[in-house]
Amino acid sequence: MSQPRPNSTELTHSGRRAARLVVASLVAVSVAIAAPADADPVAVKVAPVNIKIATIAPPATPWASLVQRIKKTFKKDLGDAVKVRTYLGGALGGEKDLVQRCLSGGLGMIGVTTGALATVVPELNVLELPYLWTDEAQVDKALAGPLGEALKKALEAKGFVLFAWSENGFRHFATKDRFVHKPDQLKGLRMRAQPSYVHTSMYRAFGAAANPMPAPEVPGALSSGVVDGYDNSLLYAYATQWFGSIKYLTLSGHIYQPAAVVWCKRVYDKLPIPVRDQAMSHSAKMEAAGRAMVRAGNRAALQKHKDAGVQVEDQKNRGQFKALALPVWAEFASKTPGGKNLLDQAKTAAR
Repeated sequence: MSQPRPNSTELTHSGRRAARLVVASLVAVSVAIAAPADADPVAVKVAPVNIKIATIAPPATPWASLVQRIKKTFKKDLGDAVKVRTYLGGALGGEKDLVQRCLSGGLGMIGVTTGALATVVPELNVLELPYLWTDEAQVDKALAGPLGEALKKALEAKGFVLFAWSENGFRHFATKDRFVHKPDQLKGLRMRAQPSYVHTSMYRAFGAAANPMPAPEVPGALSSGVVDGYDNSLLYAYATQWFGSIKYLTLSGHIYQPAAVVWCKRVYDKLPIPVRDQAMSHSAKMEAAGRAMVRAGNRAALQKHKDAGVQVEDQKNRGQFKALALPVWAEFASKTPGGKNLLDQAKTAAR
């Protein structure tokens, strides 16, 4: 994520006015160059850059609130230079669909999990390796350090520009008929998996049948018995009502899943440099706000699971699961460009 300029997140009214004047001046100059000699400069209008921002996050969730906050901020500070529209709740498809639309230039920005982005930027899979992280502070440190810088460069090389890291949070096992305290308790279960080899390889390592499917298909699969359970963050499971189809929640925290708000580089590059700078000046503030909202939401969602009658226990025998998960780490290192170095950086940050 581009770092904010000094004091840029607390612009005075005069500062914002000056930024708008710079943008307006730049647009006026480009119009003067492009317009025919006999054209009336006053009559020539420049269309704003259209920015569509999409996420599968349902309305009234922290992720949707973050997207709407970005829209409001851009409208306030960028004036007529951009026109922002938001699409929530998977209105434009699942996460893989959004990633591909963004990559092709059909969307200006998306807010998605790193697992979804990793279908195009495989280096991001390092963040979701099972049983790697034990707390949020470790990941915050990793993303603010050399690992985060390497991942930003990997994103840009594939056509994305990082605006802000966000998060889904720690994922936990949720099932219909049992807690998951030993790997054997996953054997034979049909578990919904995020469409990512890290997730499917993890389930296979534990003896479960991984059923990869987009998030919008999960409620039907749970109610019809196509799958016996899933893993996800508490907040997302509550917001989408997935938790209504399960009875047992094992607080495993086996995967910490960051998310990211990224630009389509094609759209980003169309913006005049002053507009880009002004937009990116809000990234650090948005990043902090997004994390705080999601973490508070996950804490509240745990209590809501309990209030709804879901049985909850902390996972026992974490070491047994980690031992079986290590081949997934090795798979990442062997099949990803620079994977070994990225894994080493992540393990250092996770100590």
